[in-house]
Amino acid sequence: MYNGILHLHNFLRWVIIILLIASLVQNFSGKKNLRISLWLLISCHLTLLIGLYQYFFGANGFNFFKAYPISEIMKNGALRFWAIEHIFGMLVAITLITIGHISLKKSGKTKKTAILYLIAFLIILATIPWPIKGYVVGRPLFPGM
Repeated sequence: MYNGILHLHNFLRWVIIILLIASLVQNFSGKKNLRISLWLLISCHLTLLIGLYQYFFGANGFNFFKAYPISEIMKNGALRFWAIEHIFGMLVAITLITIGHISLKKSGKTKKTAILYLIAFLIILATIPWPIKGYVVGRPLFPGM
């Protein structure tokens, strides 16, 4: 079951990236598209719920705090990434996406939303476990395929 959840979490990563790019293009061109923004928001929050489940009940994440002292976690790049960096970066990015969607919905300010989405996009790209980050941290682009 855990592999299925991990694959769904990975699949939603690509959905979010595609929707973020589409939303950035729309907002920077001055077009207000609430439908793409809403699907982006739903995808982010669904991915967040799945990720929180993985963080608290999976092998990585919160279990590291039980197994290692915080000083050891901060010294080890892989432990730090899974215990702190990944979840913190994604929480910040999803918060920015949520604020951007609310701003777009209430005031229709596409430039403000585009800037928030761009910052969130950069944070997401920085905290995704790309394969180039190494064997311990990196994950395949399309696991299971």
